[in-house]
Amino acid sequence: MGLAAWWRHRRFGMLVDVSLATVPGWAPIGQDVAWYRAHIDGRVRDANLHPTSLVEALHYHRDRWAHVEDYDDFFPFLHFDEFDPDAWAALARDAGMSYAIMTAKHHDGLCWWDAPGTDRTVLHDGPARNVLGQFAAACERAELPFGVSYSLLDWADPRYPGPEYVDEVVHPQVVDLVERMGAQAVWGDGHWGAGGDHWRSDELHAALRAINPDVVVNDRWWASSSDVVTFEHRLPDGIVATPWEYRRPLGASADFNRAEPDDALATPTTLVAELTEVIAKGGHLTLQVGPDAAGSFPAAVTDRLRGVGGWVRRNQRLVDEGEPWIHWGDADTRYLTLDDDLYAIDVSGRGTFAHLRRDAGRVASISGADGSAVEFEQDERGVHLSRPPRRSQRMPAVYRIEHDAPPPPPIELFPAGEPTHTELADLLVDSRSGDIVQLGEGVYVGPARIPDGVTVRGLGPDRTTIDGAESLAVTLGTGSRIEHCGITGGGRRVGHLPRYGVRIAGEGATIIGCDVDGHIGIDAGSPRIISCTASGVVASGPNRVEIVRSTFTGMGSDVGLAITGGAGHLIDSCEFDGHRAAIVLTGTIGATVRANRISARWWGVCAVDCEAVD
Repeated sequence: MGLAAWWRHRRFGMLVDVSLATVPGWAPIGQDVAWYRAHIDGRVRDANLHPTSLVEALHYHRDRWAHVEDYDDFFPFLHFDEFDPDAWAALARDAGMSYAIMTAKHHDGLCWWDAPGTDRTVLHDGPARNVLGQFAAACERAELPFGVSYSLLDWADPRYPGPEYVDEVVHPQVVDLVERMGAQAVWGDGHWGAGGDHWRSDELHAALRAINPDVVVNDRWWASSSDVVTFEHRLPDGIVATPWEYRRPLGASADFNRAEPDDALATPTTLVAELTEVIAKGGHLTLQVGPDAAGSFPAAVTDRLRGVGGWVRRNQRLVDEGEPWIHWGDADTRYLTLDDDLYAIDVSGRGTFAHLRRDAGRVASISGADGSAVEFEQDERGVHLSRPPRRSQRMPAVYRIEHDAPPPPPIELFPAGEPTHTELADLLVDSRSGDIVQLGEGVYVGPARIPDGVTVRGLGPDRTTIDGAESLAVTLGTGSRIEHCGITGGGRRVGHLPRYGVRIAGEGATIIGCDVDGHIGIDAGSPRIISCTASGVVASGPNRVEIVRSTFTGMGSDVGLAITGGAGHLIDSCEFDGHRAAIVLTGTIGATVRANRISARWWGVCAVDCEAVD
């Protein structure tokens, strides 16, 4: 069964995030209010993706809410007196959005509708009204497809995550959301406490599709039956052919956070730039917003949504129906096609379209939003508008471009053949300690173990590739080395969990000058990782881990270097970007961390139960 038609051409949507934590509505800048209970109570289960407890949150709670001893004591303050479901739906429409999703249950276990099998709902405590049901009805009146977000994690139900919880809570409640609440999209969340077999996710999805064949589910169920991949914190690098969404809040917190100043929220110009990048890469942007305890959105939120909406509504067809071109664009420009026409969206205001060089085809004409002709020049560096709109505060301009097809490529007298695929293990059968095995240009197939004392040397990561496909690509023995190779393997990455391309199994092994598409696992002491790129490194127990002049790039919710135990580690002159935590040391002795460049969501360096970290 294919993806539901209603989803394909609805590229911009709202996700209303609510929980009981909306009442305190506070988190340190960079944290999510929805995790307030975890921030003040380190005993909650399966909070591995967020820090517990937080000193700042504990201080705030004792200063402002000292009379609230139990999380559930916030219920009387969750009154939602100003809640207007039609106003919520109208706000989504004003923003140019074409679908709306709402939290049905977050990790705190509070159900925002009259859920079966529980009294922990907003009808019994707090608002005393069916908030989700009323918003669903308002969305129907506004002709907005309605969906829900449902957390499998539940801090309030003692049955979690056992079989009774799955049978008596998860399945009946999710089915009810589709059958009775009319949800057309069902987004899973908090799924990391167990696997798909435990949640019986494929069975649940089949039940949902028996009710509504056009229901759409995301990938946060550990299920093979999911429709849409959810990205957070980091956009994919290029065009993605399979259905996906990018989920992001206006600020750092999805729920309402009174600690976030207005200037910490994304501006309309920033949001349009991100929306157009998402669409140009083939995705959907789901923007998270949170109401306060009265059920209304702060003015800073509504102003930004309406600011985005002015641009989106003027370009509604292009947003909803535009398809990626052969290039998504760059920091200056996004490209989309619609009705066989090419459109360039000038997000920087520089009026330069670098992908429209002469060798990409002659540009015949360019017209602006009003249809008037725009003067330009085309050369080997692209297209340059004669009078680009350079005001930085201006919303991105859209241009329609008529161009010829690119000229055919020159005939190759000696066409390159398919790259060779050689079993790497076969080349290593007869190697002995001290040998250097020189690899050529092409693809070498893993898995393979490099024998003790043997060096495997490539021609460079862009010329020599070792591909493990669904398996670990390379395992290093004692004193072995691998140099100047591109390495991939470990199958498809699942959520924030590491996907290993290389494992160091022997003492004193070295990886130098390699690009690893995935993680490096370390099981033995005195390893050296020098001038490499990877997603991260995971080491448990070894001594003297040395990582220098290497670059690690995360996906928002993972860890760059996670080293547990051992002594004498050195992390020197490395670069980290895009992790929730760059370096996490647990129970180590005598680690040296110096001269690193770090950009991370939460922590640069986190040391837990360590001694002598320099």
